[in-house]
Amino acid sequence: MAEVYNFKDYQKKKKKRSFQDERTTVAIYKSVVHYVHMYIEPQYEEPFEHLTTNICVPELYKYNKGKFLETFASLLAYWNIEPHPESDIPRGEEFNYFPTIGHLCVYIEKRVKGL
Repeated sequence: MAEVYNFKDYQKKKKKRSFQDERTTVAIYKSVVHYVHMYIEPQYEEPFEHLTTNICVPELYKYNKGKFLETFASLLAYWNIEPHPESDIPRGEEFNYFPTIGHLCVYIEKRVKGL
């Protein structure tokens, strides 16, 4: 016999799943902005209005890899992500791997969803 599917239940589950994903994405963005802001020198009066996903990370950190790595380690600890394997991000190439805040958000989102 054929199975009968209730499409309304399927749609509810799909909407619930996509809503959860959007909340995670926003939470990741907010945490990235928060931690970036903790480790950079203040540059303007309303910093949260200006930190978008297109902001250039090397310029934001004034090419200081040490400050960026501190931020990155804090974000990994906040999201309970194990430190990346050496082959994941080549040493010394962090700014090439994360040219914008958006790239950093996507990396964390992939790692969080992989848990």
